[in-house]
Amino acid sequence: MWRGLRPTTVSIPNRDPPTVPVVVLMSQNRVSQNRMSQNRKMGSVMRKIGSMPALLLSLCALCLASPAQAIVVTATQNTNALVSALLGSGGSGVIITGVSLSGYRQESFESPGTFETSSGTFTNASGTYGIGPGVMLSTGAVEAYGDGLNQAGDWSTTFFTLDPPAFGIPATPAQEALLDPITTVGSDSFDHFDVTEFIVYFDMQPGFNSAQFNVVFGSEEFPEYVSDGYFDGFGMFLNGTNVAFVNALPVNITHPAMAALGGTELDGVLAPGGSPLLVFGGPVHPTGNSLRFIIGDRDDPILDSTVYISSLRAVPEPAPVELAVAALGTLCSVSRAYRGIRLQTRKA
Repeated sequence: MWRGLRPTTVSIPNRDPPTVPVVVLMSQNRVSQNRMSQNRKMGSVMRKIGSMPALLLSLCALCLASPAQAIVVTATQNTNALVSALLGSGGSGVIITGVSLSGYRQESFESPGTFETSSGTFTNASGTYGIGPGVMLSTGAVEAYGDGLNQAGDWSTTFFTLDPPAFGIPATPAQEALLDPITTVGSDSFDHFDVTEFIVYFDMQPGFNSAQFNVVFGSEEFPEYVSDGYFDGFGMFLNGTNVAFVNALPVNITHPAMAALGGTELDGVLAPGGSPLLVFGGPVHPTGNSLRFIIGDRDDPILDSTVYISSLRAVPEPAPVELAVAALGTLCSVSRAYRGIRLQTRKA
């Protein structure tokens, strides 16, 4: 149960009848929903359509002022395009052996003939958030999270099914098992929705024994719902182990380093020390490695969280000279400690 409602209906305050089917909701603009005794504007599938003329004027003004846009999104489910963007110019040392994507693409109820997609690639000419070009994953539509002004604090795209009617697509049991440790606070755990999952399988070229990549995570849940249980989260599982921790905490909207940073529609971005560019990685095997990126809405499918990922790269093994210097340093430290013990013994 999410937002205190049945998955197939939503409440429309001050209107009769009290509930309508989801498919009707998606064709209307600016609909309010009761969420734990609060009103949280849902819109239909993308909630700013009702103010589209003003939005278009703002975007046109922005384009005139800044000819070279920063983050430009290309929505796609093509796994070859995704993995090519993920490697970018930093893919030397990594040999891709396979790739898979679990995500969504649906035709917009608001704009027939246009589509909303939970995955894509992006370029970043102006360096917004400090991240290079790469891959985007979202619990909503990546098309909404290119460069631009933050037009509202509640942008949301929710994926759905018509047979049976369902507003928000539930996570699989395997996805729940991955996301629960990321989004659980205390002993509670909730269902997840609109999960997008991207997995890269790879080997390493000789001379490399670690992998790294860059990440920027943000959410529309921030700051209103940080304390209300809707803890959207993101995980990166390198050979089965989640390596996405910042100051020993998992990546979700409750992280104390979440902050309001401009540049896109995202209301909050994880930015420890004011820097939104996060670097993750770890040791890998010569062959048979996997890197799994997963992002999901917790407890309900409303309000998007989005992640930018770039520059999957191999890290070289330390050169023999470096190893020798490190070993010599250790030996010197042991020798000094031994001399100190002998000196204390003599004094005694």
